[in-house]
Amino acid sequence: MQKFIRLFLCLYICLILISCVSDKDSQTDTFPETENSSEEKLLSRKEIIQLIERTITDTETEAVQKGVIQEKPKTEKASQKEKIESALNFPLPEVKSTREIADFIEKNYTDKLEIPFESYSGSLELPDRELLPFGALVLESYRLAYPDKKMKVYEKEGDWCIELENMVFAWADGRLLPFNKRVEAENYGKQIIYPNTGKPRNPKAYTQEEIAELMKKGTKAALAAEKPVDSTFTQFLLQTNDRIVTERNIRSMTFLGHRLNVHKMVLPFFEKIDSEIKALAKTDKEVAKFVADLSEVGCYNWRTIDGTAGRRSYHSYGLAIDIAVKGNKKPTYWEWVRTWNSKWMLVPQSSLWLPPEPVIKIFEKYGFVWGGTWDEYDTMHFEYRPELAVLAYLYMADEE
Repeated sequence: MQKFIRLFLCLYICLILISCVSDKDSQTDTFPETENSSEEKLLSRKEIIQLIERTITDTETEAVQKGVIQEKPKTEKASQKEKIESALNFPLPEVKSTREIADFIEKNYTDKLEIPFESYSGSLELPDRELLPFGALVLESYRLAYPDKKMKVYEKEGDWCIELENMVFAWADGRLLPFNKRVEAENYGKQIIYPNTGKPRNPKAYTQEEIAELMKKGTKAALAAEKPVDSTFTQFLLQTNDRIVTERNIRSMTFLGHRLNVHKMVLPFFEKIDSEIKALAKTDKEVAKFVADLSEVGCYNWRTIDGTAGRRSYHSYGLAIDIAVKGNKKPTYWEWVRTWNSKWMLVPQSSLWLPPEPVIKIFEKYGFVWGGTWDEYDTMHFEYRPELAVLAYLYMADEE
């Protein structure tokens, strides 16, 4: 958990710096002239860190001078989170280049700051800024979300690649494939990865074209046309190559009074989520009722996703949980609604069963995505996808 905590500071600082880059259309990054050369020069890692740390310091100083934040006595140390939040709400001085941002993302994790996962799970309105190609940012999001895997991201033979334990995977036009399969990309479906902003679905915002596309979901024609998504990278990352290997990593626990089988990777997170929901139930009546009404929770289940042509569910990895409550008569899952309502995508969010918002936030805090944010909604479902929240910050998706 400490590694995750330390990584979040780097993401916060990246957000701050990206917000000041004024020329998003520039394809090359130039640096100020030096006394020795007027040519472009790459900054060293030490220079990058010094530049960014100086920028943050200058911002805080300017914010104090303009009365945006108050200067604290030297003897009183403000929490690191407060400092970062203050800086986020104040414009930074102009930065000459974006290359230092890309390099700074991989700064070593030595900053001991307690920043919860929810801090970058979509609570901020993010500008649309381009730093690296989308494929490169996808790979960076994986590398940052799983720092213990010590992955490397680089270009190779014209493709952005990520190296995991000496295996190389290429981002081939939306497909994350073993490097030697990249020439067969057209035979595979595109990767299901997107910048998760944490915002619930909004049927009122759908265009007629989007409604028409959603109506095709789950139909025989759509299933027949669906190409398989290569899951080699995901399975290798999570050590879930097959059912036997997966079940070696499954651990049993008690979650909100119910038995749950989960991947050992997320066992500590489920334990913390369990503890925080129980603590909140003591003061929050809605959460208390939610806990009392729980009838079933399920995590590990080796299966494919309903309404797809064989895509494997995150339940198969022990990284997703479904939650059911007693007496619920509201819809929860798009595919079940589609069987009797062709306009399933237009069902208002308020007409679906929804977990209490504080429960959703607790799950997001530990890197889980809620299925209520998806067009193909699944409001009883949470799955561990920290890379999606990281990608939201790296991609800087503008949801407006």
